This record gives sequence, structure tokens and C-alpha cells, in this order.
Amino acid sequence: MSSSVGLNIDRDKQNIIAVRQAWLQAVKDSDADRLADLVAFDVVAVLADGQCASGKENLKNFLLDAFDRFNVEGALSSSEIVVHGIWAVEIDKLETRRTSVDSLMSIDARFQAVFVFSRQLDDSWKIARIIELRD
Repeated sequence: MSSSVGLNIDRDKQNIIAVRQAWLQAVKDSDADRLADLVAFDVVAVLADGQCASGKENLKNFLLDAFDRFNVEGALSSSEIVVHGIWAVEIDKLETRRTSVDSLMSIDARFQAVFVFSRQLDDSWKIARIIELRD
């Protein structure tokens, strides 16, 4: 394997980490528009409770609804990224706190999430699939 291939994988991983960090910040900021910018047009999200959103606009509407009800804070405790061609898979352990906008209720959750990224034509990475798994 040439050293340039390794450098490309390292660059890809750094770019994917940047997308994930932007995702976490946009969730914290309750910014559905910014989140929609980070996903592929055909994104699919499956939550641990079975809810599903398919397509960028559907996911954005789902997020807007969630942000109308909850403020979300989260922390990523570990992750692993595997890059293969135009696809990358990241497995994360997450801890979140969802607080109702009226601050009357708080829900803490720990779960794993699988993020599948797809390389775009401009060589950037977008989130293509999100799958939450209960711990």
C-alpha cells in the first residue's frame, strides 16, 4: 500500500470527524437547517424506538418537530471509523440529555449509533444513514 493511500484515508477520517462534530454542534444549537446540509439527499434515519425518517426534507421536518419539544445536549464517548471507497462507517457511543423546552422534564439516554457516510462528487462527505441502537 502506498503512503499516499494512507494519507487519503487519514484525510477522509479527519473530514468525517469534522462532519460529525458539526452534526453534534448543530444538534446542540437545535439547527435543523445546518443538520440538513450535512446529510445526503436520500438519507435514512432509524431511531432506537423504531421511528424512521427518509430523505433530507423528511429528516429536517422530523428534527424541527423534535426541536420544538426538546433541547438536546450530547456527548460522544468513543467512536471508530472505517473507510472503504465511497463509503465510511462510524460506530459511536453517545450520551444525551433531552430537556423539554418548558424545562419540566429531562430524559437521559445512552446508546450506540451507526453513521454511514457517502463520499460526494466534490469529494466531501455527507451522512447517508443514521441507525440508533439501544445499549
